[in-house]
Amino acid sequence: MLALIQTVSIFFTALRYLLIIRALMSWIVRDWSSPFPRFIRDVTEPILLPMRRLFDQLGLNGMGIDFSFLATFILLQYLGVAVVRMMYTLI
Repeated sequence: MLALIQTVSIFFTALRYLLIIRALMSWIVRDWSSPFPRFIRDVTEPILLPMRRLFDQLGLNGMGIDFSFLATFILLQYLGVAVVRMMYTLI
């Protein structure tokens, strides 16, 4: 069970790192069709899309800052901690 908890924790950590990489690359990369940038975009876009749609409905996008990214990052942090704690209580 501990190995599964560690795997879940690593998964959420990896997602957060991928989001950070995407944010940094958004300032640098001009051509997202190269293999690595495309991989980062393809992995992170399904994670960001629901929050981006929600922020669009609320009229919060278009202010120059992608608040959906920040909200997704924070949500992933809390969700990861909550899932890991819940798994520890099942032991």
